[in-house]
Amino acid sequence: MPPLKQTRMQALKAAVATRARWLLVLCALGSLSAPLSRLLPAEGATQQLQWVLELAAHWQWLYLVLGAVCLAILLLLQRAWWLLGPLGVLAASFGLQSGTLPQQAQPVNAEAVLTVGTANLALGTTDFSALVTWLQSANAPDVVFLQEFTDAAQHALKVPGLTERYPHRVEAPQPDPFGLAILSRLPLSDVQRLAPADAAALTTLRLRAGLTLPDGRAVRLAAVHPMPPLSAAYARARDETLAEEARHLAQPGALALMAGDFNTTPWARGLFAVEGQLRRASGSVPSWPNAWGLLSVLPLDHVLASSGWRLVDARQGPDLGSDHRPVVVRLAAP
Repeated sequence: MPPLKQTRMQALKAAVATRARWLLVLCALGSLSAPLSRLLPAEGATQQLQWVLELAAHWQWLYLVLGAVCLAILLLLQRAWWLLGPLGVLAASFGLQSGTLPQQAQPVNAEAVLTVGTANLALGTTDFSALVTWLQSANAPDVVFLQEFTDAAQHALKVPGLTERYPHRVEAPQPDPFGLAILSRLPLSDVQRLAPADAAALTTLRLRAGLTLPDGRAVRLAAVHPMPPLSAAYARARDETLAEEARHLAQPGALALMAGDFNTTPWARGLFAVEGQLRRASGSVPSWPNAWGLLSVLPLDHVLASSGWRLVDARQGPDLGSDHRPVVVRLAAP
C-alpha cells in the first residue's frame, strides 16, 4: 500500500477507534442511570433528578447493543484491557432487573397451561383486522388484556366466532388512552371497575376480576395502564398504582396475575417495589416502539404473576398495527 494511503487508513482507524471508545464509555455511564435512579428517593429535593435518571435508565437495551457494537469495533482495531471495565458495567446494569418468575423445569400437560396476552391497541387505530385474526388463531391467548380500548375496538371484537371464543369479557372503552378490557375463554367473576376519583387525578382506570381455571382454582386478575412518566409526579403515581394493585392481589397461597402497558421497564423502581408480591413472567421481551413491525426496544408491556405460577415461555405477539407489540406468556400452576 502506498505510504499516503497507509497514512490515511491509519488516521481513519484512529478516528473510528476514538469515537467508538467515547461511545462505549457513554453507554456504560448511561446504563448506570438505572441503579443510581433506584438509590435516590422519589420524593424530596432529589425527585427531579431521580425522575430524569429513571427516564435514561429505561434504555438499557440500546446501551447494551450500541456498547457491544463499539466493543466489537475496538477489538478489531486494537486490544486494550480497559475495555473490560465498560463491558462489565453494561452487563451488570442490564442484568440488575426486578425479579422474574421461575421457569417450568419439566414439560407440562398442554391442558395445564394458561396462555396470557397483553396488547396496547393504540388510541388512533381504526383497523382491527390483525387483532381479530390473532384472537381467532390457534395461538390466541386464553386470557387477553387490552389497553387503549375504544368503542371502535369493542365493536370490532363483536364478530361471529370471536364472541364464542371469548364469551367472558370485562370491557370499559374510553375516548382517551386509558380504556381497558379483559377477554377470557374461562369464566370471570367479581368484576370491579376502579375509575379515578376526579378528572384532575393522576390515576387511571383499573379493572379487577376473578378467573376460574379448569381445575376449579381461582385466579385474581388486575388490568392496569398507568400514566406515562411525563413528569416526576406522573412517575410516582404510576409506581403507586402498581404497588396498590400488587397489594390487592397478594394473598398467601393464592394465584394472581396483573398485566398491561405499565409505562415502565424492568430496570426502574416501580417493578422492584412489587417483586415481593408479583414477579415478571414476560421477562425482558421488548414491546415498544413497534418500528415497521420489526424492531422494538423497551419492555413496557408486562405480565406479572404470583409465586404459585411457573413460566413455560414468553414471547412477542404479532404486529397488530399499533405502536406496541403484544406480549404473550404461557404459565403453569403446578
